[in-house]
Amino acid sequence: MADEDLSRLEAWIGEIIAGLAPAERRRASLRVAQALRRANLDRIAANMEPSGDPMERRRPRLGRDGKVRPRSGRKMFRGLRALRNWKIDADEDGVEIAPVNGLVARIAEINHFGETATVGRLRDGRRIRHRYQERRLLGFSPEDEATILDIAADLISRVAR
Repeated sequence: MADEDLSRLEAWIGEIIAGLAPAERRRASLRVAQALRRANLDRIAANMEPSGDPMERRRPRLGRDGKVRPRSGRKMFRGLRALRNWKIDADEDGVEIAPVNGLVARIAEINHFGETATVGRLRDGRRIRHRYQERRLLGFSPEDEATILDIAADLISRVAR
């Protein structure tokens, strides 16, 4: 979704939400946040980026004998795709979906931005560092826009009653 589309959507939703009572605004923003969190976690579980492209696969890991380790091609982000690792901060003014703690935030940050991190140590104590591929974990997709519009339509129908 382009930035100008997102800003128009935000302005339109803002007008709808401005007409609601504070408690209704908070409930509406919570529904939007829950839907976006669920959609993003489903994409993470499917190893898909918000744009719909598949994430770059993991590099195969070699064992001491030089052969590929047996479990090296599995799904990524087993811990990040759990609901308990992402909190929602929703109020009348907006929503924020953020990692629950610093470890989850660091893992997500390393993979989202493609940073370098320590993955182990050699016997002499030197660090083994690896540069991760950039894999967008959180973002908006066209399906998310449709979900937000459905929630807004439900709000309008409730207010019209």
